[in-house]
Amino acid sequence: MEDFTPLRISTIKPNTQILFNLYIYFKDHFLLYKENGLTIGEDLFKKLKEQKIARFFITATEEVNYQKYLDKLLNDTMSKDDVPVTEKATLAEGVAGTAVERMKKDPNSRLAYNMTTQAAGTLRKAVANNKEALKMIMGKKVEEDSIIVKHCLNVSSLSAKLAEMRKIDSAMVDNIAIAALIHDLSITRSDAAEQALHRRPKKTLTVDELKIYNNHPRNTADLLQDKPYINATIMELVLNHEETLSGSGPQKKKKLTPEEEILSIVDCYDKKVSLFDMSPKQAVQSMTIDELGNYGLDLINDLKKLLKEEDII
Repeated sequence: MEDFTPLRISTIKPNTQILFNLYIYFKDHFLLYKENGLTIGEDLFKKLKEQKIARFFITATEEVNYQKYLDKLLNDTMSKDDVPVTEKATLAEGVAGTAVERMKKDPNSRLAYNMTTQAAGTLRKAVANNKEALKMIMGKKVEEDSIIVKHCLNVSSLSAKLAEMRKIDSAMVDNIAIAALIHDLSITRSDAAEQALHRRPKKTLTVDELKIYNNHPRNTADLLQDKPYINATIMELVLNHEETLSGSGPQKKKKLTPEEEILSIVDCYDKKVSLFDMSPKQAVQSMTIDELGNYGLDLINDLKKLLKEEDII
């Protein structure tokens, strides 16, 4: 049976020639939608959106051709001042979502990981150079089955922006952005019951539920281990993304590196918004009251300042 790989519709631009066959998934079958060498008009894209079709599929053998297409699209879109911010933000979100979904499908794929590093850089560039991009990316609504992936995108975008605000070295900002995209990889691969645990605050979990919850950083690290192309810093960030200065995380760490604390605080904030359905203002209020001691006050204040500057609160 042919192996298919998902990609977000937003990573295909209307009226541009595709270099691969595109499929849609309908009634348990992959159906050929557009052949290699053709284009998709604006009217067809509109119909797909009306039908709430969010993904195309390609065969695994054509992933390299898709990557070539995507490289050109990113180069033509992200570096040009005359391209609207909405288009840049939509493309960045689509590329990142596709990358995370590829990693979900096959954590052992180097091609999927390479796309993740590219996606993290695209998100970082989008929010750094385009006012309103961060608000657009974080404010986008998604279907319930995509909420964990959406959370990862939010954490990557916001943690990169916060790290730059805190004058973190550029290479380390890249590490943070990449780790954020894959920090909950094991959750995306878990069953519905386990995913539901992550929609609840930890204080509401039973002892057994909390044990399952606390396993997810290690489970994700296990999925990524023994891959020489993933550096040790990214592995540590993934493993320690739930750690706090109070030692309340799964690994019971109390001393965090600046990059670990940034990733952890942004993960904590966005869980309140994306997973616990708080408004950004409610989440910030909770951060200043409930998380004091888990994170430094100066970092909490910088997060609040950044969210105000980006018109998110």
